[in-house]
Amino acid sequence: MSVDAIKKFLESATEYPDNTPITIGDQQIPLGSLRQLNASERQMLSDRIKQVETKEAEVNTRQQNVVDLARKAQEAYAAAEEARVKATQPPPAAGADPFADPWLAPVKKELEGRDKKLEEAVNLIKTLQNTVTQAATVWAQDRWDREYGTLNFGKRDKKPSRDDLLKFANENKIVDRYGMPSISEAWNKMSETDRLEEARQAALEKGREEGRMEAMAARVTPPGVSGIGQGPAALPRRIGPETDILGDIYTESLKDAELRAEIERLGPGMLQ
Repeated sequence: MSVDAIKKFLESATEYPDNTPITIGDQQIPLGSLRQLNASERQMLSDRIKQVETKEAEVNTRQQNVVDLARKAQEAYAAAEEARVKATQPPPAAGADPFADPWLAPVKKELEGRDKKLEEAVNLIKTLQNTVTQAATVWAQDRWDREYGTLNFGKRDKKPSRDDLLKFANENKIVDRYGMPSISEAWNKMSETDRLEEARQAALEKGREEGRMEAMAARVTPPGVSGIGQGPAALPRRIGPETDILGDIYTESLKDAELRAEIERLGPGMLQ
């Protein structure tokens, strides 16, 4: 109680009459006897009351500390007792579920949740993989069909199937710029020998035709000359690759694509 409160308590005779009992320590005295004390005595009384209040506060604090310590001791004892009981339990038998241990039960719950999410993710990845594989297969088959439809097989009676060309491309590792088996390139490789033979036969046929035309021209009588024309033996001797100092210019020219195209456009007998 503050000094002002004590002063108000002593001076308020109406609210607190003289016969109001006051307890100081273990004794009770009437309030009137306090009002009869002088200032110094009142000060001593006030100090005494403060000491009592301070001591009471200390006692209350100590009691609270004792209660807290008792509660903590009880909690520590309960934890130690629980640990002792678990320690005395026999170990699980061989093959038993290790997660049956109460300590591992929360771990088992977390692992089960993780395994469920992992399984869902794996199933989703498998579904996406199958979808992508199917889409890629359809796209590749359609691309090979279009590529096969653009091939020129010429006059061949027996044409290789699309699957034959695809097998040939896989076996010989013939791929396009994307690394996929190329049907068109496989056909170019497969028909390379035939194309060279066709080119050789065409060159021979062209040579025969030129010789025939030269023979016919030699039999024609020039204008102003009587009699029939001379045969091929009467023609001047032609210079061949074996006698020409420039070598076989015709064969060498055929190796150049542009010169070969120009030569093919010339008429019969123009290369004499």
